[in-house]
Amino acid sequence: MTRKSSSDLQPDVDVAIVGGGVSGLYSGWRLMSADPASSPIISKWTKGGKKLRVTVIEGSARLGGRLLSARPPTMPKVTCELGGMRYVSSQMLARSLIENELKMPRHEQVVDTSANLAYLREHRLRSSDLGDASKLPYRLSWAEQQALNASNPAPTLIGWAAEQLLPGVSSLSGDALRSFLHKARIDGQPLHRYGFWNLLARVLSPEAHELAIKTIGYDCLGSNANAADLIAEYFDFTPGVKYYLLNEGYESLPWQLETRFKAVGGEVLTEAWVAGFDAITFADGSTGVEIRYHDGRPSLKARAIVMAMPRRSLRLLRPEGPVLDPARAPAVQSLLDAVEGVPLFKLFMVYPNAWWQAVGVSQGRSLTDLPLRQCYYWGAEPTTKVDPDSGHAAIMAYNDATSVSFWGGLRQRPLGPNDTRPQHFRGARGHDHRHAPTAFGPSHKAARNEHPYRRNWRTHKAPDAMVAEMHRQLKQMHGLLHAPEPIDAAYMDWADDPYGGAVHFWNPGYRSEQVLQEMTQPVADFPVYVCGEAYSTNQTWVEGALQTAEIVLQQRLQLPAPTWVTPNV
Repeated sequence: MTRKSSSDLQPDVDVAIVGGGVSGLYSGWRLMSADPASSPIISKWTKGGKKLRVTVIEGSARLGGRLLSARPPTMPKVTCELGGMRYVSSQMLARSLIENELKMPRHEQVVDTSANLAYLREHRLRSSDLGDASKLPYRLSWAEQQALNASNPAPTLIGWAAEQLLPGVSSLSGDALRSFLHKARIDGQPLHRYGFWNLLARVLSPEAHELAIKTIGYDCLGSNANAADLIAEYFDFTPGVKYYLLNEGYESLPWQLETRFKAVGGEVLTEAWVAGFDAITFADGSTGVEIRYHDGRPSLKARAIVMAMPRRSLRLLRPEGPVLDPARAPAVQSLLDAVEGVPLFKLFMVYPNAWWQAVGVSQGRSLTDLPLRQCYYWGAEPTTKVDPDSGHAAIMAYNDATSVSFWGGLRQRPLGPNDTRPQHFRGARGHDHRHAPTAFGPSHKAARNEHPYRRNWRTHKAPDAMVAEMHRQLKQMHGLLHAPEPIDAAYMDWADDPYGGAVHFWNPGYRSEQVLQEMTQPVADFPVYVCGEAYSTNQTWVEGALQTAEIVLQQRLQLPAPTWVTPNV
């Protein structure tokens, strides 16, 4: 129930930001570093020379959200990305922030080389074979076979199919691509009304669909998500696009933002799990937000709240108040359901040496239809794939969608009363992670004698059964009966609460460009805003988190655009 005003009821802060990931810390830094006079809203809050007060609230002890970098103790110079791992040169906001403003060292990631493996239906091929239909263990139609060649290999069959459905789409990218897709019609219906798989089935045989998905590496890219947005996700990269990794790990990005946020007077509150929020009326008659916590600590009163959270985290809040109470705001429930979380799973295996080099692979990624799906030959730099001191090497297994459930079956289960085996991983899907082991960012370094990346690795140890099965599949994929046993392993399943998926896709039937705008302020004239990757048109990337944050900052809170953003060339 809304609390009534009293003669002395004042806000504790001007803006409370819930969520210590990239979008939350970025929003806090942009607010605190802005000239108050540049925004009529902020200038009103700071009238009389008052200082703007912004607090970022994070439920766990770790800042970074779905960016999770880790370092195995036996390879201290190698940073393993258990969460988001890279940005691409075509992403204007992420590129400008990292390269122009923060000037963070980075290096180009090698993704695909002709020597990489494609192990499909127990046939061991090289990536260079994927354009030769005669070598592929799939029964393709004549047209599908003709579509394949060295410059148009199997992973591009989805693009070929989209071109059959929408002639001209394959030549577009960026804003031109999205404009085309928003106007496109199939059978008189706008494209966003269709599931992508439903459309692909019209022009791709089941065999070709299976081949395309297995060789593109991501099951979700051939899923039945919103056709308009999934086609954009597929095509929105020009041929010259480059992938970049941060030298100090992707989690160093939110740390940089935290440092800058604090330097201009921002406050960060960790281990404070928000339970819900409701409206409140202040002494001056303005409407604000009262934030309540799970642990019973005193509530926080703010003039505005930014929910920098994914869909599942929003759903875990109490269904109360003018935004989340289904009876009071039924339209918001539809907005929340416009996207679905996509499960992603990563597992890093550390070996005493790079045994895969015996079959001619040393960098980039190889693909398979085994549940491991993708493996990256991981190292500290593009040309360094082993630890220079020990010779140890790492390999990353990466899969999504249905393959995630396979590895979920090998997670450590709760111990029985007579079971004394160590329990490496203490989280489980649906588990309350408020009390789970978590890593610590820069704010906690003085209190910990352990680098946060080392702690991230230790708290995400992979159980023995999972490691053994991954080792078996890696040997099978590479065609080796014997390989050195792994010496260490760590993993992350992003389907766990409170994330509900590493990334998100739009559901069919929703116009993403419209819902995106509505979701940034779900209830008109009420100061609650939402940002993050989930409800963006750059889903699956940090770019989406920055995109929606800028909509909140520029359109809702009326800040000017950042001057360090430069257009793509």
